[in-house]
Amino acid sequence: MGSTALQNYPAAQNHPYVEVFTEIGVIEYYLRMAVTRHLPPGMTYAHFELLRYMLRAGDGQTPAELARALLMTKGAITNVLQKMEKLGYVSVLADVSDRRKKRVRITRGGIDAANCVSRAMKSKTEALRDGFTDNEFKAVTPFLKALRTFLAEVNEPDGLATASR
Repeated sequence: MGSTALQNYPAAQNHPYVEVFTEIGVIEYYLRMAVTRHLPPGMTYAHFELLRYMLRAGDGQTPAELARALLMTKGAITNVLQKMEKLGYVSVLADVSDRRKKRVRITRGGIDAANCVSRAMKSKTEALRDGFTDNEFKAVTPFLKALRTFLAEVNEPDGLATASR
């Protein structure tokens, strides 16, 4: 039955887009695994992602802005922020101009924790840089950005009608 059923099934796995998404998924898995092995006790991958984002983009965003940037729900970002605040990685403060809003600031402890993970991964980062050229990374970046933008548009409520390339 197994081989007959597979013979009758369209060979979707042979389509280039399936291969691309499979590779992206595997890459994400290996990246997450490498980072997770170097996290300090109590820190999760989500905490590290948030710290790295704040180091790149700056702090002072609202929880809603952080949720959008990290593709999380408001409930999930609230949970992450509460845990990170207890660990001393961030401070969640009232907005000075609008007391109804909160602003998230990275603490010295958060900066140190993120940098500690980055230092622990230095040999892996160096191996990555030695294994691929900047031009190889630059060559795939436009396609990956276009793919991300397209998928974001398709996933909007009226996305199929408005998605474009």
